Amino acid sequence: MPDVREFLTLAELRADLRALVAAFPAVARLETVGTSAEGRPIELVTVGHGRRPVLLAGVPHPNEPIGTLTLRFLCRLLCEDDELRARLDVTLYAIPVADPDGFVLNEGWFKGAFSPLRYALNYYRPPHREQVEWSFPVEYKTLRFTTPSPETAVLMRVMERVRPAFFYSLHNAGFCGVYFYVSHDRPELYPALHRLVAAQGLPLHRGEPEVPYLQTFAPAVYRLFGIDEAYDYFAATLDGDPALVIEAGTSSDDWLRHVCEAFSLVCELPYYTASALEDLRPAGCNRRDAVLAGAARAEAIHDECSASFATIAGHVADHRLTRSVRDYLAKSPKRFAAERAHAAAVEFDREASRAEAFDATVCKPFYHTLYLGEVYRLAEMVGNRDLARTLEARLAELAAQVERESALVVLPLRPLVAVQAGAGLLALGVPG
Repeated sequence: MPDVREFLTLAELRADLRALVAAFPAVARLETVGTSAEGRPIELVTVGHGRRPVLLAGVPHPNEPIGTLTLRFLCRLLCEDDELRARLDVTLYAIPVADPDGFVLNEGWFKGAFSPLRYALNYYRPPHREQVEWSFPVEYKTLRFTTPSPETAVLMRVMERVRPAFFYSLHNAGFCGVYFYVSHDRPELYPALHRLVAAQGLPLHRGEPEVPYLQTFAPAVYRLFGIDEAYDYFAATLDGDPALVIEAGTSSDDWLRHVCEAFSLVCELPYYTASALEDLRPAGCNRRDAVLAGAARAEAIHDECSASFATIAGHVADHRLTRSVRDYLAKSPKRFAAERAHAAAVEFDREASRAEAFDATVCKPFYHTLYLGEVYRLAEMVGNRDLARTLEARLAELAAQVERESALVVLPLRPLVAVQAGAGLLALGVPG
């Protein structure tokens, strides 16, 4: 795998794919399969003529570009390596950028030195109902969602056409260790995934799970989940209709089950990490105290975000950033309440590991600062320079605090891409 030190922009990715197809016309094809909400083309590259259809979806969330490098590497590898292509017997279908509109809004942090501050100042993530990953149609109890985003509708059509045997949604996280989701329990795969992560010098995630209702198959390996599990979690932890908290659809893997029987994989990767996320020694507090302390920190950041946005709310247009901030501010209080209620369960009585305590109190609150970054961007858009300067200084302060508390390490891109690409190849080599 060649060294990679930065992310490609949408224009660069499109040019790179065209060059690949031109170099391997007998093996690779490129077509436009739809358009985004803002009219950008959504493309599909096809490599090979094997019997097993494989579908890769890049950028299911627009702030998660590691998969573009993974997809780029795998497409070239299968074009160049005739023996591997024959051995795997696959036809690879790949959507390089499922959400091009959101992707370009993140390009401000793709080049140059990377840091939590640069990420926060240039961050964008849509509300759930506009995300490719979480706007697939679903009907479950009181939840009825029938309006997929235009980008999701494109992916749905490709899924129905391809009917993949293997589906790989190319996600990545932010501040954590490496962890995986699988649609079916494959115990023979997990040791190989663990060895792959270790060989690239990356940490497995040993902190709290991303969401509290996951089923664990092995360390840092979880079962993929749909919106029904989120619904049931909110039903158990909140009063009222869970559908009003969700207001979105289900996941790509969950919807694909209605189309075909595929093995689905997700490999979540960090941009930065800390040694504490691997530390299994006792933390000196129980899990409940750690989770509640982290929730309190996150709520304080939410309140700052709310107060800052209130000063410009009457001046901002109906922009993607605006909708993202409004959704975050409206939904988070209920999510905090559910987290506190869930932490009352007996399993939170046990002592936390240092990894769990660190993840709960430092990593998870950090993600809330990213929405303060979106308010900063909106302040810049409406010309409120005073607020923008105040928020920039505050974000710098919060980022410095995280770095002090964590001995944070910004990870090189090459091993991250190696793990994501390697995990996909390992999954293809494990019998179903």
